[in-house]
Amino acid sequence: MDKIGFVVNTDKDKAKVIVRRVSACGDKCTSCEGSCNVSGTIVNIKNSANAESGDYVEIQMATSSVLRTAFIVYVVPLILMIGSITIGLNIGSTLGINNIELLGVAFGGVSLLISFFLLRVIDKSIQNKSKSGFEMVKILSDPLR
Repeated sequence: MDKIGFVVNTDKDKAKVIVRRVSACGDKCTSCEGSCNVSGTIVNIKNSANAESGDYVEIQMATSSVLRTAFIVYVVPLILMIGSITIGLNIGSTLGINNIELLGVAFGGVSLLISFFLLRVIDKSIQNKSKSGFEMVKILSDPLR
């Protein structure tokens, strides 16, 4: 996955880069006229291209890393939620509770909250290790290519 980033700040061998996210319409804003404002994501990466503040750079991220991140963010909480609902339903039926669906929903909601906090811990761990999977490839002379 290749992206274009804007270097905001450099510090020794690190660079703070704003990477523009792709909008839901695929960056065809003139055709959809949705007036969407796509914000950027700030990433701290190794300044392997010796970029300076104000430079546009090409950034690559391995597809396997993107897929692994998407799996962790989307699939793991879903699996935990479905498993928790099942456990809640089984506990409710074992205890003879009349409204076991409500217990299942409660277990599912709690598992989503736990998943959210686990994802925050994982995110902070990745930020502290500075292993975002992004790699600065080169400085672009023309950012519009």
